[in-house]
Amino acid sequence: MTDIPVLRTYERWVKRNSVWFIPALEYSKSLSMCYAPYNLNYYDNEEWYVGFEAMADVISLYHDSILGKKSPLELKCGPETTFIKLVKRGLSVVEKSQLFVEIITSRRTKDKWAFIVIIEAVKVILRLRLLYNNGGRPLNPYSPKEIQQMNDRSKCLEIARQNFPELQGDEETGEFSDLIIMYAEHGRGVDPHGNFRPRKPVKREPVSSTGIVAEVLHIVRPLVYASLRFRGDKNDFTPWIASLITDLMSILLRKVASKVRRKKGKSYDVGTSSRTFMLLMYLFRAPFYQRYSRDKLKDLLKVVKRIPLLGSALIGPILEISLELVERRYFTTSAS
Repeated sequence: MTDIPVLRTYERWVKRNSVWFIPALEYSKSLSMCYAPYNLNYYDNEEWYVGFEAMADVISLYHDSILGKKSPLELKCGPETTFIKLVKRGLSVVEKSQLFVEIITSRRTKDKWAFIVIIEAVKVILRLRLLYNNGGRPLNPYSPKEIQQMNDRSKCLEIARQNFPELQGDEETGEFSDLIIMYAEHGRGVDPHGNFRPRKPVKREPVSSTGIVAEVLHIVRPLVYASLRFRGDKNDFTPWIASLITDLMSILLRKVASKVRRKKGKSYDVGTSSRTFMLLMYLFRAPFYQRYSRDKLKDLLKVVKRIPLLGSALIGPILEISLELVERRYFTTSAS
């Protein structure tokens, strides 16, 4: 808990009212996203809509921190010291606010790509630090089961602090940190009925140099594209091709690393399938989208709009504004 009185009061209030306040905030964000496509003045007020969504996302990160919850999109990055937690939060804040920054800079400056390059460079630095902390292992999101276990751990920590008010400071470095961690790692207070359960050891599989190179390529790929777009012409295919080659090399090396692991009889979750699927985003990135995809998708939109009610009143407007945003926004299809 923070030492600032106002924030400390707010954190206590959030903990007491999280049952209704957190869902209400998520509902207001969802309502804004659903209403936006039907607003005739959306483009005039675009920065306000996106700004509200970004603010809601950042506040949600703060609330998760207050409640000790893990986000479904949070990355595995090895042992989480206070510094690593700060790096992860910084990365999350940048990711949640990057689209808002792009819209503001595109309206206020002649060339938004300089700011996009800076954002991508910051994310590369933060992700490489997390990759190093994770021993070169892929920065994959936690599974739902892992998130449940970590949220249980947070409940155990809270129970330990309630039972022992004298426990102060960081649970990892405080005077009674061993007792707090014992509560958390053995499920004291969560399952079953406050009894201790066997501790599950965490296995950290070794990683090959091929896997590390693959992950580094995946991390730097958005910066490669943005840097070449900043220096080149908007109709130049060089950034698109260089980015695609970087992605394909990363996926190929990850598959090689996975195959080597399987031959040794060891499992290794590299998350190749999801990243292969993300290659579809290249259909929506400039200049390929403007030259090849846009006209085909607009023809499809005309067909959809002919569908009574569902197409003309619901799906049609959403698809129409989505195609417009794909062309105007980088971060919508950057997969970064």
